[in-house]
Amino acid sequence: MDRISNLSDDLLLKILSSLPTKDIVETMFLSKRWKFLWTMVPKLDFDDGCLTDYNDDEDEYTKFLQYVDRLMVLHKPPVLETLKFTIGYLSSIEDMATWIRVAIVRRVRELEINRHHPQDLDSFTLPRCLFTYEKLVVLKLRRSIFLDLPLELEVWLPSLKTLHLLSVKHENEASHRNLLAGCPVLEELVVDKTFNDPVPSFYVIVPSLKRLSIIEQDCNEESTEESPVVYNNRVLIDVPSLKYLDYVDVYDFGHVCSSKNMPELVEANVKLVSKSPGKLMRSITSVKRLSLCLYGSVLKHNIVFYQLVHLELCGCSSKWWDLLTWMLERSPKLQVLKLNNCVERSFCLVKPIEVFWRQPRSVPECLMCHLSTFEWKYYTGIHEEKELVAYILRNAKRLKTAQISATALGLDSEGGPRKLKELASLHRASKSCQLLLIC
Repeated sequence: MDRISNLSDDLLLKILSSLPTKDIVETMFLSKRWKFLWTMVPKLDFDDGCLTDYNDDEDEYTKFLQYVDRLMVLHKPPVLETLKFTIGYLSSIEDMATWIRVAIVRRVRELEINRHHPQDLDSFTLPRCLFTYEKLVVLKLRRSIFLDLPLELEVWLPSLKTLHLLSVKHENEASHRNLLAGCPVLEELVVDKTFNDPVPSFYVIVPSLKRLSIIEQDCNEESTEESPVVYNNRVLIDVPSLKYLDYVDVYDFGHVCSSKNMPELVEANVKLVSKSPGKLMRSITSVKRLSLCLYGSVLKHNIVFYQLVHLELCGCSSKWWDLLTWMLERSPKLQVLKLNNCVERSFCLVKPIEVFWRQPRSVPECLMCHLSTFEWKYYTGIHEEKELVAYILRNAKRLKTAQISATALGLDSEGGPRKLKELASLHRASKSCQLLLIC
Protein backbone atom coordinates (compact mmCIF):
# COMPACT_ATOMS: atom_id res chain seq x y z
CA MET A 1 0.00 0.00 0.00
CA ASP A 2 1.32 3.51 -0.84
CA ARG A 3 2.37 5.76 2.04
CA ILE A 4 -0.26 8.43 1.44
CA SER A 5 -3.07 5.90 1.86
CA ASN A 6 -1.79 5.19 5.36
CA LEU A 7 -2.56 8.74 6.44
CA SER A 8 -5.65 9.49 8.47
CA ASP A 9 -8.79 10.73 6.76
CA ASP A 10 -8.51 14.10 8.48
CA LEU A 11 -5.01 14.65 7.10
CA LEU A 12 -5.98 13.46 3.63
CA LEU A 13 -8.92 15.87 3.60
CA LYS A 14 -6.59 18.74 4.45
CA ILE A 15 -4.32 17.75 1.56
CA LEU A 16 -7.22 17.41 -0.86
CA SER A 17 -8.54 20.83 0.18
CA SER A 18 -5.50 22.44 -1.45
CA LEU A 19 -6.27 20.88 -4.87
CA PRO A 20 -8.63 22.09 -7.64
CA THR A 21 -12.09 20.58 -7.34
CA LYS A 22 -11.76 18.64 -10.61
CA ASP A 23 -8.60 16.95 -9.31
CA ILE A 24 -10.27 16.21 -5.97
CA VAL A 25 -13.16 14.41 -7.67
CA GLU A 26 -10.83 12.32 -9.83
CA THR A 27 -9.25 10.77 -6.72
CA MET A 28 -12.36 8.59 -6.45
CA PHE A 29 -10.81 6.29 -9.06
CA LEU A 30 -7.65 5.58 -7.03
CA SER A 31 -9.03 2.78 -4.83
CA LYS A 32 -12.04 1.74 -2.78
CA ARG A 33 -10.88 3.86 0.16
CA TRP A 34 -10.77 6.96 -2.03
CA LYS A 35 -14.13 6.36 -3.73
CA PHE A 36 -16.16 8.50 -1.34
CA LEU A 37 -13.43 10.44 0.46
CA TRP A 38 -13.73 13.39 -1.92
CA THR A 39 -17.36 13.89 -0.86
CA MET A 40 -16.13 14.93 2.59
CA VAL A 41 -13.67 17.62 1.45
CA PRO A 42 -14.89 20.92 3.00
CA LYS A 43 -14.06 23.02 -0.06
CA LEU A 44 -15.50 23.36 -3.57
CA ASP A 45 -14.21 25.66 -6.32
CA PHE A 46 -16.14 25.76 -9.61
CA ASP A 47 -14.84 27.60 -12.70
CA ASP A 48 -16.61 27.53 -16.08
CA GLY A 49 -13.49 28.87 -17.84
CA CYS A 50 -14.94 32.29 -18.60
CA LEU A 51 -11.68 34.08 -17.75
CA THR A 52 -9.28 31.86 -19.71
CA ASP A 53 -11.29 30.87 -22.78
CA TYR A 54 -14.38 33.04 -23.00
CA ASN A 55 -17.03 31.70 -25.37
CA ASP A 56 -20.80 31.56 -25.71
CA ASP A 57 -21.06 27.82 -26.30
CA GLU A 58 -24.29 26.93 -24.53
CA ASP A 59 -23.57 23.21 -24.84
CA GLU A 60 -20.33 23.61 -22.90
CA TYR A 61 -22.08 25.63 -20.22
CA THR A 62 -24.81 22.98 -19.99
CA LYS A 63 -22.12 20.39 -19.26
CA PHE A 64 -20.69 22.68 -16.58
CA LEU A 65 -24.15 23.18 -15.07
CA GLN A 66 -24.79 19.44 -14.91
CA TYR A 67 -21.34 18.86 -13.41
CA VAL A 68 -21.96 21.39 -10.61
CA ASP A 69 -25.47 20.08 -9.94
CA ARG A 70 -24.20 16.51 -9.60
CA LEU A 71 -21.30 17.42 -7.31
CA MET A 72 -23.44 19.65 -5.10
CA VAL A 73 -25.80 16.73 -4.49
CA LEU A 74 -23.10 14.08 -3.90
CA HIS A 75 -20.87 16.30 -1.79
CA LYS A 76 -21.82 15.93 1.88
CA PRO A 77 -19.18 17.09 4.39
CA PRO A 78 -20.29 17.87 7.96
CA VAL A 79 -19.66 21.55 7.17
CA LEU A 80 -18.93 23.13 3.80
CA GLU A 81 -16.16 25.56 4.76
CA THR A 82 -15.63 27.24 1.37
CA LEU A 83 -17.67 27.45 -1.83
CA LYS A 84 -16.37 29.48 -4.76
CA PHE A 85 -17.84 30.17 -8.21
CA THR A 86 -16.10 31.82 -11.17
CA ILE A 87 -18.73 32.05 -13.88
CA GLY A 88 -19.59 33.96 -17.05
CA TYR A 89 -22.69 35.61 -18.47
CA LEU A 90 -24.36 32.32 -19.48
CA SER A 91 -25.02 31.61 -15.81
CA SER A 92 -28.55 32.43 -14.67
CA ILE A 93 -30.26 33.65 -11.53
CA GLU A 94 -32.02 30.31 -11.22
CA ASP A 95 -28.74 28.33 -11.40
CA MET A 96 -27.06 30.41 -8.70
CA ALA A 97 -30.15 30.43 -6.49
CA THR A 98 -30.26 26.62 -6.55
CA TRP A 99 -26.57 26.29 -5.69
CA ILE A 100 -26.80 28.81 -2.87
CA ARG A 101 -29.80 27.04 -1.32
CA VAL A 102 -27.91 23.72 -1.42
CA ALA A 103 -24.88 25.44 0.13
CA ILE A 104 -27.03 26.77 2.98
CA VAL A 105 -28.27 23.25 3.67
CA ARG A 106 -24.59 22.16 3.72
CA ARG A 107 -23.93 24.93 6.31
CA VAL A 108 -21.47 26.84 4.14
CA ARG A 109 -19.17 29.23 6.04
CA GLU A 110 -17.42 31.09 3.19
CA LEU A 111 -19.07 31.95 -0.13
CA GLU A 112 -17.31 33.65 -3.06
CA ILE A 113 -18.98 34.50 -6.37
CA ASN A 114 -17.05 36.01 -9.29
CA ARG A 115 -19.36 36.67 -12.23
CA HIS A 116 -17.89 38.21 -15.36
CA HIS A 117 -19.73 39.72 -18.28
CA PRO A 118 -17.78 41.11 -21.29
CA GLN A 119 -19.33 44.54 -20.75
CA ASP A 120 -20.56 44.18 -17.16
CA LEU A 121 -24.11 43.97 -18.46
CA ASP A 122 -26.89 41.66 -17.34
CA SER A 123 -26.02 41.76 -13.66
CA PHE A 124 -28.09 39.29 -11.69
CA THR A 125 -29.48 39.33 -8.17
CA LEU A 126 -28.83 36.77 -5.46
CA PRO A 127 -31.59 34.92 -3.57
CA ARG A 128 -32.76 36.81 -0.51
CA CYS A 129 -32.36 33.73 1.67
CA LEU A 130 -28.60 34.36 1.46
CA PHE A 131 -29.00 37.59 3.38
CA THR A 132 -30.77 35.95 6.30
CA TYR A 133 -28.43 32.96 6.59
CA GLU A 134 -27.06 32.98 10.14
CA LYS A 135 -24.00 30.72 9.68
CA LEU A 136 -22.20 32.68 6.94
CA VAL A 137 -18.83 34.03 8.08
CA VAL A 138 -17.28 35.26 4.80
CA LEU A 139 -19.05 36.67 1.72
CA LYS A 140 -17.10 37.86 -1.35
CA LEU A 141 -18.93 39.15 -4.43
CA ARG A 142 -17.28 40.41 -7.60
CA ARG A 143 -18.58 41.98 -10.83
CA SER A 144 -21.91 41.66 -12.66
CA ILE A 145 -23.88 41.14 -9.44
CA PHE A 146 -26.78 43.40 -8.48
CA LEU A 147 -27.68 44.08 -4.84
CA ASP A 148 -31.30 45.04 -4.28
CA LEU A 149 -31.96 44.99 -0.54
CA PRO A 150 -34.75 47.47 0.24
CA LEU A 151 -35.22 48.68 3.80
CA GLU A 152 -38.38 46.60 4.24
CA LEU A 153 -36.25 43.47 3.80
CA GLU A 154 -34.71 42.47 7.12
CA VAL A 155 -31.07 41.57 6.43
CA TRP A 156 -29.63 39.44 9.23
CA LEU A 157 -26.10 38.00 8.96
CA PRO A 158 -25.14 37.63 12.65
CA SER A 159 -21.97 35.59 11.98
CA LEU A 160 -20.59 37.54 9.02
CA LYS A 161 -17.10 38.89 9.74
CA THR A 162 -15.70 39.49 6.23
CA LEU A 163 -17.55 41.18 3.36
CA HIS A 164 -16.02 42.01 -0.03
CA LEU A 165 -18.10 43.93 -2.59
CA LEU A 166 -15.88 44.31 -5.64
CA SER A 167 -17.42 46.27 -8.51
CA VAL A 168 -20.92 45.04 -7.71
CA LYS A 169 -23.92 47.24 -8.44
CA HIS A 170 -26.38 48.64 -5.90
CA GLU A 171 -30.01 49.50 -6.50
CA ASN A 172 -29.54 52.62 -4.36
CA GLU A 173 -27.73 53.85 -1.26
CA ALA A 174 -30.43 52.39 1.01
CA SER A 175 -29.61 48.90 -0.26
CA HIS A 176 -25.99 49.20 0.84
CA ARG A 177 -26.91 50.70 4.21
CA ASN A 178 -29.43 47.92 4.84
CA LEU A 179 -26.82 45.27 4.11
CA LEU A 180 -24.28 46.71 6.54
CA ALA A 181 -26.91 47.28 9.22
CA GLY A 182 -27.59 43.55 9.21
CA CYS A 183 -23.96 42.61 9.96
CA PRO A 184 -23.54 43.25 13.72
CA VAL A 185 -20.10 41.56 14.07
CA LEU A 186 -18.54 42.58 10.73
CA GLU A 187 -14.77 43.09 11.06
CA GLU A 188 -13.52 43.48 7.47
CA LEU A 189 -15.18 45.37 4.64
CA VAL A 190 -13.70 45.82 1.16
CA VAL A 191 -15.65 47.94 -1.32
CA ASP A 192 -14.32 48.47 -4.85
CA LYS A 193 -16.44 51.09 -6.59
CA THR A 194 -14.49 50.85 -9.84
CA PHE A 195 -16.73 50.33 -12.90
CA ASN A 196 -19.84 51.13 -10.84
CA ASP A 197 -22.38 53.82 -11.48
CA PRO A 198 -21.72 56.22 -8.59
CA VAL A 199 -24.43 56.66 -5.96
CA PRO A 200 -24.89 60.14 -4.45
CA SER A 201 -24.07 59.02 -0.90
CA PHE A 202 -22.15 56.05 0.43
CA TYR A 203 -22.43 55.17 4.12
CA VAL A 204 -20.20 52.92 6.21
CA ILE A 205 -21.57 52.87 9.77
CA VAL A 206 -20.28 49.70 11.42
CA PRO A 207 -19.21 49.90 15.11
CA SER A 208 -17.48 46.48 15.02
CA LEU A 209 -15.40 47.09 11.88
CA LYS A 210 -11.61 46.68 12.19
CA ARG A 211 -10.45 46.76 8.55
CA LEU A 212 -11.93 48.98 5.83
CA SER A 213 -10.97 49.37 2.17
CA ILE A 214 -12.80 51.78 -0.14
CA ILE A 215 -11.36 51.80 -3.63
CA GLU A 216 -12.23 53.83 -6.74
CA GLN A 217 -9.62 53.57 -9.49
CA ASP A 218 -11.69 54.16 -12.61
CA CYS A 219 -9.33 56.06 -14.91
CA ASN A 220 -11.29 58.55 -17.02
CA GLU A 221 -9.29 59.83 -20.00
CA GLU A 222 -11.25 63.10 -19.89
CA SER A 223 -10.13 63.80 -16.33
CA THR A 224 -6.90 65.76 -15.94
CA GLU A 225 -5.23 67.57 -13.08
CA GLU A 226 -6.24 70.89 -14.63
CA SER A 227 -9.81 69.74 -15.42
CA PRO A 228 -10.69 66.84 -13.12
CA VAL A 229 -13.90 64.80 -13.11
CA VAL A 230 -16.34 66.13 -10.50
CA TYR A 231 -19.28 63.94 -9.43
CA ASN A 232 -19.65 65.38 -5.91
CA ASN A 233 -20.29 62.01 -4.31
CA ARG A 234 -20.42 61.89 -0.52
CA VAL A 235 -18.88 59.22 1.68
CA LEU A 236 -19.74 58.97 5.37
CA ILE A 237 -17.58 56.78 7.61
CA ASP A 238 -18.35 55.95 11.25
CA VAL A 239 -16.09 53.08 12.39
CA PRO A 240 -14.83 53.70 15.95
CA SER A 241 -13.08 50.29 16.27
CA LEU A 242 -11.12 50.52 13.01
CA LYS A 243 -7.48 49.35 13.01
CA TYR A 244 -6.67 49.55 9.27
CA LEU A 245 -7.93 51.94 6.60
CA ASP A 246 -7.32 51.71 2.84
CA TYR A 247 -8.99 54.66 1.14
CA VAL A 248 -8.24 55.13 -2.55
CA ASP A 249 -10.24 57.46 -4.79
CA VAL A 250 -8.22 58.70 -7.75
CA TYR A 251 -11.28 59.53 -9.83
CA ASP A 252 -13.83 61.98 -8.39
CA PHE A 253 -12.20 65.28 -7.41
CA GLY A 254 -15.55 66.59 -6.17
CA HIS A 255 -16.26 63.82 -3.69
CA VAL A 256 -16.33 64.65 0.00
CA CYS A 257 -15.54 62.20 2.79
CA SER A 258 -17.01 62.91 6.21
CA SER A 259 -15.56 60.68 8.87
CA LYS A 260 -15.84 60.47 12.62
CA ASN A 261 -12.75 59.93 14.74
CA MET A 262 -11.00 56.55 14.54
CA PRO A 263 -9.25 56.34 17.94
CA GLU A 264 -8.02 52.76 17.44
CA LEU A 265 -6.49 53.30 13.97
CA VAL A 266 -2.99 51.87 13.54
CA GLU A 267 -2.32 51.90 9.79
CA ALA A 268 -3.79 53.84 6.87
CA ASN A 269 -3.26 54.02 3.13
CA VAL A 270 -4.87 57.22 1.85
CA LYS A 271 -4.67 58.07 -1.86
CA LEU A 272 -7.27 60.74 -2.38
CA VAL A 273 -8.33 63.09 -5.18
CA SER A 274 -10.61 65.50 -3.39
CA LYS A 275 -11.14 69.22 -3.06
CA SER A 276 -11.83 68.77 0.67
CA PRO A 277 -9.59 66.09 2.23
CA GLY A 278 -9.40 67.85 5.60
CA LYS A 279 -12.34 66.03 7.23
CA LEU A 280 -10.87 62.61 6.54
CA MET A 281 -7.37 63.65 7.63
CA ARG A 282 -8.73 65.01 10.90
CA SER A 283 -10.37 61.65 11.69
CA ILE A 284 -7.14 59.62 11.37
CA THR A 285 -4.90 61.53 13.78
CA SER A 286 -4.38 58.39 15.89
CA VAL A 287 -2.68 56.56 13.02
CA LYS A 288 0.84 55.16 13.55
CA ARG A 289 1.71 54.18 9.95
CA LEU A 290 0.49 56.32 7.06
CA SER A 291 0.92 56.09 3.29
CA LEU A 292 -0.33 59.34 1.78
CA CYS A 293 -1.07 60.80 -1.66
CA LEU A 294 -3.32 63.86 -1.75
CA TYR A 295 -4.74 65.97 -4.57
CA GLY A 296 -6.36 68.75 -2.60
CA SER A 297 -4.94 71.02 0.07
CA VAL A 298 -4.96 70.50 3.82
CA LEU A 299 -2.40 73.20 4.58
CA LYS A 300 -4.93 75.49 6.28
CA HIS A 301 -6.04 72.80 8.73
CA ASN A 302 -4.55 72.64 12.20
CA ILE A 303 -4.23 68.86 12.55
CA VAL A 304 -1.58 67.03 14.61
CA PHE A 305 -0.62 63.35 14.25
CA TYR A 306 0.68 62.66 17.74
CA GLN A 307 1.09 58.88 17.24
CA LEU A 308 2.52 58.83 13.71
CA VAL A 309 5.92 57.10 13.50
CA HIS A 310 6.02 55.94 9.86
CA LEU A 311 5.13 58.14 6.86
CA GLU A 312 5.30 57.32 3.14
CA LEU A 313 4.54 60.34 0.98
CA CYS A 314 3.80 60.12 -2.74
CA GLY A 315 5.65 62.50 -5.03
CA CYS A 316 3.16 62.45 -7.92
CA SER A 317 0.62 64.88 -6.45
CA SER A 318 0.67 68.62 -6.95
CA LYS A 319 2.89 70.54 -4.51
CA TRP A 320 3.72 67.41 -2.52
CA TRP A 321 6.68 69.31 -1.09
CA ASP A 322 4.32 71.70 0.74
CA LEU A 323 2.43 68.70 2.10
CA LEU A 324 5.76 67.29 3.30
CA THR A 325 6.52 70.44 5.25
CA TRP A 326 3.00 70.38 6.73
CA MET A 327 3.38 66.74 7.81
CA LEU A 328 6.82 67.30 9.37
CA GLU A 329 5.45 70.15 11.45
CA ARG A 330 2.50 68.03 12.63
CA SER A 331 4.12 64.65 13.31
CA PRO A 332 6.21 65.15 16.47
CA LYS A 333 7.10 61.44 16.92
CA LEU A 334 7.89 60.57 13.30
CA GLN A 335 10.70 58.01 13.00
CA VAL A 336 10.54 56.86 9.36
CA LEU A 337 10.06 59.13 6.33
CA LYS A 338 9.86 57.75 2.78
CA LEU A 339 9.28 59.74 -0.41
CA ASN A 340 8.18 57.58 -3.34
CA ASN A 341 5.51 56.98 -5.98
CA CYS A 342 2.28 55.18 -5.05
CA VAL A 343 1.27 52.08 -6.95
CA GLU A 344 -2.36 53.22 -7.20
CA ARG A 345 -1.32 56.10 -9.49
CA SER A 346 1.46 54.32 -11.37
CA PHE A 347 0.37 56.15 -14.53
CA CYS A 348 1.46 59.45 -12.95
CA LEU A 349 5.10 60.43 -12.84
CA VAL A 350 6.85 61.80 -9.79
CA LYS A 351 6.95 65.59 -9.91
CA PRO A 352 10.19 67.47 -9.18
CA ILE A 353 9.92 70.47 -6.88
CA GLU A 354 8.77 73.24 -9.18
CA VAL A 355 9.17 76.31 -6.98
CA PHE A 356 10.96 77.41 -3.87
CA TRP A 357 10.66 74.78 -1.13
CA ARG A 358 9.25 76.32 2.03
CA GLN A 359 11.15 75.09 5.06
CA PRO A 360 9.29 74.59 8.36
CA ARG A 361 9.00 77.75 10.45
CA SER A 362 11.15 76.08 13.09
CA VAL A 363 12.95 72.76 13.21
CA PRO A 364 10.24 70.13 13.76
CA GLU A 365 10.41 68.05 16.92
CA CYS A 366 10.51 64.83 14.88
CA LEU A 367 13.80 65.88 13.24
CA MET A 368 15.46 66.91 16.48
CA CYS A 369 14.39 63.90 18.55
CA HIS A 370 13.01 60.92 16.61
CA LEU A 371 13.63 60.58 12.85
CA SER A 372 15.92 57.59 12.27
CA THR A 373 15.22 56.60 8.64
CA PHE A 374 14.91 58.77 5.53
CA GLU A 375 14.41 57.35 2.03
CA TRP A 376 13.82 59.18 -1.26
CA LYS A 377 13.13 57.44 -4.54
CA TYR A 378 13.13 59.28 -7.88
CA TYR A 379 15.45 62.05 -6.65
CA THR A 380 16.15 64.36 -9.62
CA GLY A 381 19.04 66.41 -8.23
CA ILE A 382 17.63 69.87 -8.89
CA HIS A 383 18.64 72.65 -6.50
CA GLU A 384 15.41 72.69 -4.44
CA GLU A 385 15.52 68.94 -3.88
CA LYS A 386 19.14 69.14 -2.81
CA GLU A 387 18.13 71.85 -0.34
CA LEU A 388 15.44 69.57 1.07
CA VAL A 389 17.93 66.72 1.59
CA ALA A 390 20.43 69.14 3.14
CA TYR A 391 17.79 70.44 5.57
CA ILE A 392 16.90 66.96 6.79
CA LEU A 393 20.52 65.83 7.15
CA ARG A 394 21.44 69.07 8.90
CA ASN A 395 18.64 68.84 11.48
CA ALA A 396 17.88 65.12 12.01
CA LYS A 397 20.01 64.48 15.08
CA ARG A 398 18.92 60.83 15.52
CA LEU A 399 19.13 59.83 11.86
CA LYS A 400 20.68 56.38 11.31
CA THR A 401 20.04 55.79 7.58
CA ALA A 402 19.46 58.14 4.66
CA GLN A 403 18.93 56.45 1.28
CA ILE A 404 18.63 58.54 -1.88
CA SER A 405 17.76 56.72 -5.12
CA ALA A 406 17.85 57.87 -8.73
CA THR A 407 16.09 55.85 -11.44
CA ALA A 408 15.02 56.29 -15.04
CA LEU A 409 12.26 58.53 -13.72
CA GLY A 410 14.72 60.67 -11.82
CA LEU A 411 18.33 61.50 -12.67
CA ASP A 412 19.67 60.98 -16.17
CA SER A 413 22.43 58.41 -16.68
CA GLU A 414 25.12 61.02 -17.38
CA GLY A 415 24.61 63.56 -14.62
CA GLY A 416 23.06 61.24 -12.08
CA PRO A 417 26.16 59.87 -10.35
CA ARG A 418 27.70 63.32 -10.08
CA LYS A 419 24.60 64.89 -8.54
CA LEU A 420 24.24 62.05 -6.08
CA LYS A 421 27.89 62.35 -5.01
CA GLU A 422 27.28 66.02 -4.21
CA LEU A 423 25.05 64.84 -1.36
CA ALA A 424 27.95 63.03 0.30
CA SER A 425 29.55 66.35 1.27
CA LEU A 426 26.43 67.68 3.03
CA HIS A 427 26.66 68.22 6.77
CA ARG A 428 24.97 65.55 8.93
CA ALA A 429 23.78 66.36 12.43
CA SER A 430 23.91 62.67 13.31
CA LYS A 431 27.45 61.32 13.42
CA SER A 432 26.13 57.75 13.10
CA CYS A 433 24.07 58.45 9.97
CA GLN A 434 24.84 56.14 7.04
CA LEU A 435 24.23 57.82 3.67
CA LEU A 436 23.35 55.40 0.84
CA LEU A 437 23.36 56.77 -2.72
CA ILE A 438 21.81 54.50 -5.36
CA CYS A 439 21.86 55.13 -9.12
